[in-house]
Amino acid sequence: MKHAEDRAIIQTGNGQEIHIRLLSTVYIQPLQAFNENLSEHTRSQFLPHSYEEEIIRKYIERNSNGTDRIYVALSEAAVIGYLFLWDFKKPFPVLGIGIADAFQGQGLGKKMMDILIEDAKTNGNDGILLTTVLNNEAAYQLYLKKGFVYLGDTDNIAGDGRVVRERMMYLPLAEGVVPEVHDFEPPVL
Repeated sequence: MKHAEDRAIIQTGNGQEIHIRLLSTVYIQPLQAFNENLSEHTRSQFLPHSYEEEIIRKYIERNSNGTDRIYVALSEAAVIGYLFLWDFKKPFPVLGIGIADAFQGQGLGKKMMDILIEDAKTNGNDGILLTTVLNNEAAYQLYLKKGFVYLGDTDNIAGDGRVVRERMMYLPLAEGVVPEVHDFEPPVL
């Protein structure tokens, strides 16, 4: 059942409803629990920033003022996913999606990406940037299927401060646009 705060409701492969809602202070502890419960493998694939309350509050503020577009994916009251377009006001916002281990492989990544792409189109962005770790072949193949173009490898500063070599990709939303190649880091450190 749709709730007033829902951006969308998507379904897992087995029909479970997942509610997509804007990140707000209500979700600080559930988002921290989401991060704490990720396996080491999943965390190695998705670690966009620190999950300390102070950092999350900065992202909530950025979300509230339109600098970013950040959502949580909820199964009942638990955060099972986290999706965002950082720097939403810039021509090429940066896309990120993380999904809890128990919900991976159920088609949620594609559905979350569709929401973010729709938001970027509605916002008039020129395109979308993303990075993905070199060994995340499933995500890389999904991005290619969605129309993302590989630009080359780049350094990305992960949320824990590590520098990680990743594939840089972009999805053009306007004709003839190509972003500048650069290194990445979370907008809030």
